[in-house]
Amino acid sequence: MRIAFACMAFAISTNVASTSVEADGGVVVAKGTRFLAEVARTPAERAKGLMYRQSLKQDRCMFFVYDYDDNHSIWMKNCLISLDVAWIDEDGTVVEVAERVPPCSPMRGDDCPTYGGNVESRHFIEFAAGTVKRIGLKVGDKISWDLKFSNGGSSKGGPPISDKPKPPAAKASKAAKES
Repeated sequence: MRIAFACMAFAISTNVASTSVEADGGVVVAKGTRFLAEVARTPAERAKGLMYRQSLKQDRCMFFVYDYDDNHSIWMKNCLISLDVAWIDEDGTVVEVAERVPPCSPMRGDDCPTYGGNVESRHFIEFAAGTVKRIGLKVGDKISWDLKFSNGGSSKGGPPISDKPKPPAAKASKAAKES
């Protein structure tokens, strides 16, 4: 009986230990380009951001979720890579952009400059450096997002995200001429 109980307890503890907690994440779409998004929604996650990352793939971003509008400036403390940043309002309209924001060496401690936050925004998104130029993102453009949180919550905004790929411009214009 004791052996059966011990085996059952071990099986339960192993099952619990192997159950993984899903991280917050989702999809962001800007100028027809899809990005896999990590999410920073708690004060601790927002403070850490992309610190100590040695790279960020071109199809990735970090979405900083807030429940309120404010002048959300950023600093690059302990960041090792340059980033592009887009600040958006609650409807997904880009209200401010910063390109190739430089990293701030850990050697500087807390003496790092701040960037952005000149315009009230609801959220901001950090992209790999060069993304803003590569996709042609500018103030006034719309960004969409569909994010899921590990606590069961979610956030969706901006224009609807289509599951269908956007047709190339040449095919789209040809189709329009034929109709």
